[in-house]
Amino acid sequence: MNKHRFISLFIIFSVIHGGNGDSVLGYFTESSSKILSTQSNQIILGSAALAALAATKVDHQVKSYAQTKGLLRDDISHFGDMYGGRWGHWLLWSSILATSLNDGGKTGLTEKMEFSTLAMVTNGILTEGMKRGFGRKRPNGSCCKSFPSGHTSHSFTIATIVNELYGNEMGIAAYCLAVLVAASRINDNKHYLSDVLFGAGLGTAVGRGFALAYQNRLSDNGIVPFPQLSLKIYIPLN
Repeated sequence: MNKHRFISLFIIFSVIHGGNGDSVLGYFTESSSKILSTQSNQIILGSAALAALAATKVDHQVKSYAQTKGLLRDDISHFGDMYGGRWGHWLLWSSILATSLNDGGKTGLTEKMEFSTLAMVTNGILTEGMKRGFGRKRPNGSCCKSFPSGHTSHSFTIATIVNELYGNEMGIAAYCLAVLVAASRINDNKHYLSDVLFGAGLGTAVGRGFALAYQNRLSDNGIVPFPQLSLKIYIPLN
């Protein structure tokens, strides 16, 4: 996991949760259990594992194509790298703060910051643990944290959080950005196809596990969720 991203996540986590350890531990335990206990998440993780296993058969062919033909323009690939490594979580937190300030802070700012931060921290810990456990070399030859892709899992966690907080329209946009991040990691020769496939599944499952616990918490506290943001694109026909 990117060092700067990990530090920033823990700083925000510490600010939000100082002095509220018991509540955080209970929420974390409930959320973490839902990552693996819900049937839909089991399907997501199982499918991601199978897809990654199948992709190992073509990893080197995809790498060769990406390095000779290119998947993305350099500037677009750089944007994907920066979004997945540094920008994504700051943009998410900024949207949460801006929306809360806009309605006078009546939409459970603390709960939403807790939900988003804990989900991203948990994903980072799981991803880093798997990287160290598998010890796979990157396609560029550097050692040894290729599987799974941290940028990808982080971006898909963010996309799942965005989908929960703001609805399907914004969620689809965030998932498209996450796919761009995944493509940029292959384009930049930092990860294999199998790395990003499992990273996508892992990030989605972690985000959904925390989203389910977040929904329960809102119901218990009687908090009204954020009004959903709408994304509309108009294309002139003449």
